[in-house]
Amino acid sequence: MKILLLEDEFMLARSIRTYLLARGHFVDHYDNGQEVLELIDTQKYDFYILDINTPLVGGLECLKVISAKYPDTPKIIISAYHDVDYISDAFSFGCSDYLKKPFNLKELDIRIAHLTSQIQQTAKPQYEPIIRLSEHYTFDKESNFLFYDGKIQKFTKRELSLITMFVSNLGQIMTDESIRSFVWDGEEAEPSTIRSLVNRVRSKLKEELIENIRGFGYTMKRMERV
Repeated sequence: MKILLLEDEFMLARSIRTYLLARGHFVDHYDNGQEVLELIDTQKYDFYILDINTPLVGGLECLKVISAKYPDTPKIIISAYHDVDYISDAFSFGCSDYLKKPFNLKELDIRIAHLTSQIQQTAKPQYEPIIRLSEHYTFDKESNFLFYDGKIQKFTKRELSLITMFVSNLGQIMTDESIRSFVWDGEEAEPSTIRSLVNRVRSKLKEELIENIRGFGYTMKRMERV
């Protein structure tokens, strides 16, 4: 699951991000609300975790904008404020849950799982193991293999991990941070290293499946007439 974390306390943000990465999630972390507002129109997440008191733009203002655009996406507000007015405002602006600091990371995990389960039960999506990306390309979500006209395409483990990430987020822009979180499991990777990996995969593909969105990242879209 792709999660946006807005938190300006460095140690807390690192703890949350490390924990959620270990739980198998992608986590994009931002320490000020202005950055979050600038990417809302181009980035969509499966879950939002927002601190109320953040630099430049506060979490509640971000919450209002996110709720207007993605009303059904779960959003948790975290804050040291215990004032009932803040809690009331958070729920009136569209938050799904409110978590008071300090909290146990396991509690955060439980609340994320609970809210996600509620959304999944409501949506009940039909599982499709085979994703058709173009007339020639298909991807098997069970084996994580890419096929061209029914033949398995050869990629390195890291290259295939990148393809899996794109297929799981079709139509969404993947930033360097998103790629680093998934492919390198949160370990450090220079932008040039990430760019090199993407370019290698693009060069091996027989069709232009991956598009470079200058200044933002990369995206994979289903090609027309599939």
